[in-house]
Amino acid sequence: MPWTHRTTEIEGRPAQVLIDDRFRGAAPIRELPRLAWFGVYCQRDPGSAFWDPEESEALDGVEDELIRLCAHAGKGWAAYVLRIASRGLREYYVYIGDSVDFAEVLAGLRGQHPDYRIEYEETEDTSWKRYTSCLPA
Repeated sequence: MPWTHRTTEIEGRPAQVLIDDRFRGAAPIRELPRLAWFGVYCQRDPGSAFWDPEESEALDGVEDELIRLCAHAGKGWAAYVLRIASRGLREYYVYIGDSVDFAEVLAGLRGQHPDYRIEYEETEDTSWKRYTSCLPA
């Protein structure tokens, strides 16, 4: 997948943005009008970094499991398009179809990674505003 990576500021805070560019010309995708947000909070104090390097492997494991669970629950109607890391938090954004239910994703993720604080929210974003606001110029 053609991902772009950059460090920037979002709402006055340093942030690391990882975005899937393959949707740049296609967004918004009418069939994926809902936006799922997952917040994974670091366990260790990252100091001035986005996360403690010693926690990288564990956080990557949470991310891999999140992507796997979303793909399974989405049944072809989910697109993981964006990750934003800020100090102590990794945020994941997945656009989903109307029939997708991610309740099992959250439960599965919390079950596999009980030591992590993991939050979930869902909203309508038919214009893909969150995605397009993070695209590099």
